[in-house]
Amino acid sequence: MIPFQKNPLPLIETLAGKRPLTDLEKCMLLILETENNISSQRVLKLAKKFKICAACSDRSEVFSTGEKLSKKYLIKREFKGKEYFWSLTKKGKSYLKEI
Repeated sequence: MIPFQKNPLPLIETLAGKRPLTDLEKCMLLILETENNISSQRVLKLAKKFKICAACSDRSEVFSTGEKLSKKYLIKREFKGKEYFWSLTKKGKSYLKEI
């Protein structure tokens, strides 16, 4: 029996079914709520301010997490010059209300 949760964790749809957001995914959304349309480098700098982002240490983690969230339309990825920029979507903002 699953205990009752007052505020259940937000779930995202995957090929294997629904799953809760990972800590890195939550962190990415929280960072983009703080500062939107930012580079991967800026994401890494801001990640140091959030406890939940302790594992976020390089651009490959930012990219893989961002890619997962962009496939679910929670954030948008755009390549400008030599850098990827990330921004929060309306759907992403609605997930933030549940975190």
